[in-house]
Amino acid sequence: MTAPHSEPSLAGLSSKGVDRTLIVAAGLLLLQLAALAAPDLFPEEAYYWLYSRHLDIGYLDHPPMVAWLIHFGTMAFGHGEFGVRIFALLCHLVACFFVFRLTALWFDRRAAWTAVAMLQVLPFFFMTGFIMTPDAPLTACWAGALYFLARAFFQEDGRAWLGVGIFLGLGMLSKYTMALIGLATLLFMALDPSSRRWFRHPAPYGAVLLSLVIFAPVLMWNAQHEWASFAYQSADRISAPWHFSTHELLGAILVLLTPVALLLAIRVLAGRGTFNPTSTKASRIRLYCQIFTLVPLAVFIIFSITHRVKLNWTGPLWLAVIPAVAAYLTAAPSILTLRAWKTTVVLACIIYPAFLLYLSFGLPGLGYSARMELLPVGWSEMGLALERLKHEVQEQTQQPTVIVGMDRNFIASEAAFYAADQATAVRETTSAHLFGHESLMFEFWTPAQSLEGAMLLLVSFERQELERITIRRRCRGLSPITEHLIVRNGKPISRYFTTVATGYRIPKRRAPPLGTASVGHTMAGQSGSLDRM
Repeated sequence: MTAPHSEPSLAGLSSKGVDRTLIVAAGLLLLQLAALAAPDLFPEEAYYWLYSRHLDIGYLDHPPMVAWLIHFGTMAFGHGEFGVRIFALLCHLVACFFVFRLTALWFDRRAAWTAVAMLQVLPFFFMTGFIMTPDAPLTACWAGALYFLARAFFQEDGRAWLGVGIFLGLGMLSKYTMALIGLATLLFMALDPSSRRWFRHPAPYGAVLLSLVIFAPVLMWNAQHEWASFAYQSADRISAPWHFSTHELLGAILVLLTPVALLLAIRVLAGRGTFNPTSTKASRIRLYCQIFTLVPLAVFIIFSITHRVKLNWTGPLWLAVIPAVAAYLTAAPSILTLRAWKTTVVLACIIYPAFLLYLSFGLPGLGYSARMELLPVGWSEMGLALERLKHEVQEQTQQPTVIVGMDRNFIASEAAFYAADQATAVRETTSAHLFGHESLMFEFWTPAQSLEGAMLLLVSFERQELERITIRRRCRGLSPITEHLIVRNGKPISRYFTTVATGYRIPKRRAPPLGTASVGHTMAGQSGSLDRM
């Protein structure tokens, strides 16, 4: 395809401008690499690290890819921050490679390098290259699937369906939202006359079959656990309390893309000044960008009308439009557009290093001001302090003690990761399902029945959480609540509260009336088949 058609205006990014942007992108990539081991793990990362210590073919809230990647990373580099995060950066490089290939397939190499630079500058893609969550492999697989689909549709390459099947399957092993690629593919094939012939060709059906074979471990895990994960990600989310969050979704998109990139994406999707209206190929590329961006986006918008959404959900879907945005920037945008994009690049060069320095060392002379429950700040100090406190309790009572984080999963995950003896901490740290709260995979890893009669060290950021009547009902005795201060570099970060519970017990359920069967059982009771590492 020739360079994209544009409205008459001044020239876009010159070769020198692209080179300078690439230098900036390379610098940000080096920043990611240098910072992998610096800040404490985000709570989600510590939780996924626990996945890798209970290695399995499936989990309640996500497929297993993130656990497998962390497992390989920590095998090679040890159970530290670098080992946990290294595959996030490698997945990011895979995404950059396929976005480059996709952009070069449609436009030219100058646009392709600009697209790669955009993946370093835009917040979602920068952070997925640094933080190890399911979004890292999902983004890599999303980019790979987009590229091979483009080869199949625009180059009539039947062999490309093999790549589609592989990346669709690997993406489903990363996060269930990868299925939206399949929905968009069906719609594109239906709306694009040149692609309808693939409905009569065996290659797409072979790709679907291959993806299901790759996805089979997750199907097996769900079959063994009463389809718990599928229910959690579908029926349980749909049945959640009503919450209008469309405005939150739109705000999240602004954060993930930056306002400038979002406006450019809207312009491209509207077909204004980017594609030659007389070119059939240009029209097909525009349709491809629209379908593979707007179909997943529409699903999230519809869901957000009645349910709560998360910040990161829409991130990967913008990969479909980034090649066209890059082509527009290298063709002939307005002076205002160029200045706005260059300002975005400059701000990225200021904000990203400042943010990572803040996470690692705090504000100069001030320390930290954010809540550590949401950021990787102070967890290493808290984890070691909790381990020391647990040993003190054990020495005083001569009884084994289990640390129990009284939130859903953050405290327990970070306490296990930052213990000096991680192997023991993994076995002797759990969460609030012991007292009737949701705690995801902890319900599988440490069933409440397995801790009957145990001594527990309860930990919370809120004193009132430790004063709840449910705790008193499930324990024979409780020590006075103690307040602890977390300090880093002489500066206070946060505080937390602990109490020691003795004689943990599960409330006895009333027997069902004669002639009736008991209804259901907890997920924790199904955990016996899980491997423990």
